[in-house]
Amino acid sequence: MNGNFTSEMGTLALVGVAIVFSVLTIIALVVAFFKRLDDHWQHQEEVAAAKALEKEPNIDLTTLVLICASAATVVGGRFRVRKIHRLLSPKTKRTSWSNRGRLTLQGSHTIRKGK
Repeated sequence: MNGNFTSEMGTLALVGVAIVFSVLTIIALVVAFFKRLDDHWQHQEEVAAAKALEKEPNIDLTTLVLICASAATVVGGRFRVRKIHRLLSPKTKRTSWSNRGRLTLQGSHTIRKGK
């Protein structure tokens, strides 16, 4: 090794560069595969969400009876349930900030007794 460039050194450098680019290509293919897989999953979630929006929102009779019974227990008398709607989707992330705001808002409502 006196500073001369030999064919073995050139071959070794070319093989090293080929190995590096081969590994980089494999990594790029794996990343592209996972991107396509993620896009496919997101598309399936969008389709499921669209189907859920098309379906008429309703609750079963048992749930309705339980809601009415709990309201009758709290109100203590006759009443009419006019509307029932879900506050948050089960998939929605709940934070302490939103929970506290909801508690304050619901606590401010008063129940009118009487007619």
